[in-house]
Amino acid sequence: EGTFDRLPPYILKGDRAPGMEMTFQTLMASTADEPFSEYGLIAESIEIPADRSWVIFNLRKEAKWNDGTPITADDVVWTFNTLISKGHPFYHAYYAKVAKAEALDPERVKFTFSMAGNAELPLIMGQMVVLPKHYWEGKQFDSTDLREAPLGSGPYRVKSVDPGHRIVFERVKD
Repeated sequence: EGTFDRLPPYILKGDRAPGMEMTFQTLMASTADEPFSEYGLIAESIEIPADRSWVIFNLRKEAKWNDGTPITADDVVWTFNTLISKGHPFYHAYYAKVAKAEALDPERVKFTFSMAGNAELPLIMGQMVVLPKHYWEGKQFDSTDLREAPLGSGPYRVKSVDPGHRIVFERVKD
């Protein structure tokens, strides 16, 4: 117990390193004292029709990966498709009622649901972590590699790794 053999937290293989969730951000953020409330994080605002058949997230222009690259709607769509096809099986089940994800423009992403009237689905999509498409191109998403920490957008990044023993995080300055 207490050991790890992978850094990416969103796959099934291996034992994940503790704390890696701090290196990534979600579209929206929830608070423990306000059920059914979320606030913008990567997303600046959302659009939801009365029948709750879809949700559009409008991304912040200032949202960036820790390498300075802007976070785009293509990243969000790529993340959704990758999580349900290559991520932990939890994601395939959790997002089962999402019929389609599409980038409407670089800063707008739409999730169309397979059913209308579910007030929780827009919140579920707001909790979705966003991963950098440009970082993962040419890499194996479900790898348990410990040589390189995945690029994130969160307030912390991996400073060093002693495989199986210790992981050290550092605060991202901006």
